[in-house]
Order: sequence, then structure tokens, then C-alpha cells
Amino acid sequence: MAKSISPSEFGDAVAELLTQYHEDVVDDLNSAGERAIKKLVRITKRTAPIFTGRYIRNITHAVVEKFTGVKEFIWGVKAPEYRKTHLLVNGHLAADGSRIPGDPFLEKALATVLPEYESDVEEVLTK
Repeated sequence: MAKSISPSEFGDAVAELLTQYHEDVVDDLNSAGERAIKKLVRITKRTAPIFTGRYIRNITHAVVEKFTGVKEFIWGVKAPEYRKTHLLVNGHLAADGSRIPGDPFLEKALATVLPEYESDVEEVLTK
């Protein structure tokens, strides 16, 4: 049975419903973001074109709390290994003067993760 409210309580009731909807959507979006960033870290650790374990061990993600519970997920590499990412992706000069080509391992991983993340976001926003 539907709850009846007076016209003077209508604004508060709508505000309460919108607040609950906002909390549900933010929680679902944060869950989708967390799943996507963890998958991105897993894929990049597996496909990074480097043979030492130090770089791969330093691939990680950070979570930054934004306004009203919204989280931002950031892929990165811990210091001092983060400097290698630019060189691995874009290529660099070798000691003998030859050019070492870049490996778009990060782009490939993003191409795998982003479509799934976008569909998760669409699903959250349309339910």
C-alpha cells in the first residue's frame, strides 16, 4: 500500500528519494570502477614489456575520494619505476643510438577494459 503524504511533506519526501537514489548509483559506479581498475592492473602486469619483476611489482592503482562519496580510480606505477612507463609506451633511444620502439601495452589493456566498464556504467544508469 502506498504511503500518503501531505503537500507540505512532499519536498522532503522527494529529497529523501533522490538522496537514496544518488547513494545507490554512486555505490554501483564505485563498484564498477573498482572492478575495472583491478582488471586493468592485472592485465598490465601480465603484458608489460619488461623483464624485471621490479617494474611489474610496482604497477598499482590509487583511489581518490571525491565529493559526496564519488571515487576516482587512478592507474599508476610506484616510484622510482614510474619513469619507465613513458619510455616503454613511446619508445626511446638505446645506448648505441638505435631506436627502441614503444609497446602500446597500456592502450591494449585499456581497449580491453574500457568497453566492459562503459557497459557497466550504462547498466547502472539505466536500471
